[in-house]
Amino acid sequence: MLKLVKSLVLTTCLSLPIAASIVSVTVAPGQAADYCQCVEYVKRQFGLQGAVGNAKDMIYSLPNLGFGRTTPQVGAIVIMQPSFPGADGTYGHVGIVDGIRSANGKTYITVRAANQAGNRFVEANCTDVSLWSPGTAVDGRSDISFWKRNAPPPGVGTMDFHAVNFSASAASTGVNIRSGRSVNASIVGRFAPNQGINFDGWQFGDTVPDLWTNAPDARWYRVAGTNNWVSSAVINGNAPGSRPLP
Repeated sequence: MLKLVKSLVLTTCLSLPIAASIVSVTVAPGQAADYCQCVEYVKRQFGLQGAVGNAKDMIYSLPNLGFGRTTPQVGAIVIMQPSFPGADGTYGHVGIVDGIRSANGKTYITVRAANQAGNRFVEANCTDVSLWSPGTAVDGRSDISFWKRNAPPPGVGTMDFHAVNFSASAASTGVNIRSGRSVNASIVGRFAPNQGINFDGWQFGDTVPDLWTNAPDARWYRVAGTNNWVSSAVINGNAPGSRPLP
């Protein structure tokens, strides 16, 4: 049990004053697999392999995995250095941007991550995933950075088109059909509410909040027999073998 306690303490992601409901280090070994540290959660969500370092050190490992710095945006990895308010004072914090809002000309984010404050829910085999909205604006700070995969990691074609035939249905609000995998691509048609749709493949594109869960989803489905696309975020059904984020 001593080894488990040591591991949990050394990889704490948020400082205790913020994460008042942090998972107890006395959790039974049989349950420990259900709990994640922030680094492990991000690795699972993006399919990252091997050692990436503590949260603060991922600014050095992510470029080697095909990630580059980007602006604050939903679906991006966010890395907080130890000096960012709320992050662990030694190891920092890492998560996924779940939402962005502006107030008084400043930008604030909501972070989806493991081992942080807030109401917990199960995701990727972690029961301690939650949403946290730091009260600190992210504009102009050097101790927080945002990362997006701009190239697949060596030997992994995550940005490639995945040919697979499947069927799903449109959301009850109806669904726009676009000429490309972007919310800015032109609208070329529309599916009726709850209409069944046949697709012949999927590929990553713009990240869109899922209509049902609000979780970031970067998958776009190609309408069978066309070169037109629909965001997975408004489709009731998943492409076989896919995951929401690159």
